[in-house]
Amino acid sequence: MEHVIFVPAIYHVDEISQLASLLSFIDNRIAVKDKKIILYLYSNRQVEDKDINYLKTLPVSQIVIYENDLFSDWEQPYIEAITQHINTIKPHAVISTSSDFIKSILARVAARFSCGFAVDCTDLIFDESTHNYSFLKPAYAGNINAKISVKNSSIVFATLKIKNVAECSFEAVDSKVEIVESLFEDLKPFSGKIKIIEKNLAQNIDNKLESAKIVIGVGRGIKDKENLKYAFELANLLNGAVGVTRPLVDMGWLDKEYQIGQSGKIVSPQIYFAFGVSGAVHHIYGIGNPKLIIAVNKNKDAQIFKIAHYGIVADATSIMKSFIKAFKSRLKGC
Repeated sequence: MEHVIFVPAIYHVDEISQLASLLSFIDNRIAVKDKKIILYLYSNRQVEDKDINYLKTLPVSQIVIYENDLFSDWEQPYIEAITQHINTIKPHAVISTSSDFIKSILARVAARFSCGFAVDCTDLIFDESTHNYSFLKPAYAGNINAKISVKNSSIVFATLKIKNVAECSFEAVDSKVEIVESLFEDLKPFSGKIKIIEKNLAQNIDNKLESAKIVIGVGRGIKDKENLKYAFELANLLNGAVGVTRPLVDMGWLDKEYQIGQSGKIVSPQIYFAFGVSGAVHHIYGIGNPKLIIAVNKNKDAQIFKIAHYGIVADATSIMKSFIKAFKSRLKGC
């Protein structure tokens, strides 16, 4: 009997590199005969050929691409589609990335099936003899890894926060790709019990944080929201991206899309600059394993210095300005 893992993904939310890391992780962790990993990619526009060709190299048994105009910023079409597909393919587990949008969708789908839902997990354990799943996620400020078991559940639902693989290399496989262009033709955009009164769309963010080779990390040590402009200026100079700690998001300085850490994004830069970052374990988990970490903090005992390759005990904003000046000088004429 096949053991089916259903991976739902959203084209305009999940980066293809994230899916590569997730699918590779699932393939490695779940070692069972007749395993079948099925990827369903939901999109409100045509999926690019280069992305389809790349998806076909991933460790999946089948890829189904659903294209429909209703797949946008409204959750209901995804809920209906995923529910229908679960009823069709009858998976043993539904595992996805851990974006806020997909978590909101899968929570509602899991409730429809009266199943448990483990979110923001960092690892999974699969028992080959019983086919039972359990998951790990940090608890007590990251001091322990809590083990979560989903009991008495016909389907296991979970989202995983997996550190991106900078370069994935898979054996060439000929995954079957099916493209479905129409879905729920009679479903009206605002049908059902929920009435949309007003939409306030966040400003489009093109920070490319999860794929950046260089990340400028910023914490409370920069003291003033206005000083964020120096982080963005430095990121632009180095063709990098800006990421922040959770307190800056909580204070409203930047959108959550910029947050790095266990409750934010998992990144995998080659170089990570930490300006005014204390080094809390939840944030450190999110930066992956950079080849070079340069930390600047006025507190010589800051935790960030324990993992930094180079540390500067100084005012974070002042050093940022100095770096900008130095890189402008070096890059002039390049």
